[in-house]
Amino acid sequence: MNLGVVFDTFPHLETERLLLRELRSGDAESLFAVLGDKEVAEFYDDEVFRDLSQAREQIEAWAAGFRDRRSVRWGISRVDQDELLGTCGYYGFHRLHKRAGIGYELARSFWRQGIMTEALNAILQFGFNRVGLNRIEAVVMPENEGSVKLLERLGFQQEGVLREYEHWGNKGCVDLMMFSYLRREYKAV
Repeated sequence: MNLGVVFDTFPHLETERLLLRELRSGDAESLFAVLGDKEVAEFYDDEVFRDLSQAREQIEAWAAGFRDRRSVRWGISRVDQDELLGTCGYYGFHRLHKRAGIGYELARSFWRQGIMTEALNAILQFGFNRVGLNRIEAVVMPENEGSVKLLERLGFQQEGVLREYEHWGNKGCVDLMMFSYLRREYKAV
């Protein structure tokens, strides 16, 4: 597994419509709009953002995860516009077992436009082909039908339900569905 591809310099990715780029402090207002939306945050592992400072802290936490070589979180914007639409990325890289998890969120006004499908396809290709991951995981609340359908459409397989697997703020301990995608199953789009 080649984590140098991830962490030596921030890996900017580009698709037909999207730029996956490093988050900046100037993205705080857009991130606040995304994670301050009750419908977006309903299935997120944190409470609804109530203050712009929370978005600033989240951007810094993701930057620290990158500096510490634990995670990479991309800001999603259109190629021709710099506005932050959402984020996606990897966390929990496990070098020995060649696996990592993914997470993502998107502003509600951009749902059902294929944006997250396009963004996740880019990071899947990056993870399997450039980093050398064998397994990519995602955990999703069972009630999050949109995310379940997205993962299945991308090629992830449901493995089961992890009962009261994580404590998500005011949501308490939540059940999460485990999805995985294996290198041998991967078909680049």
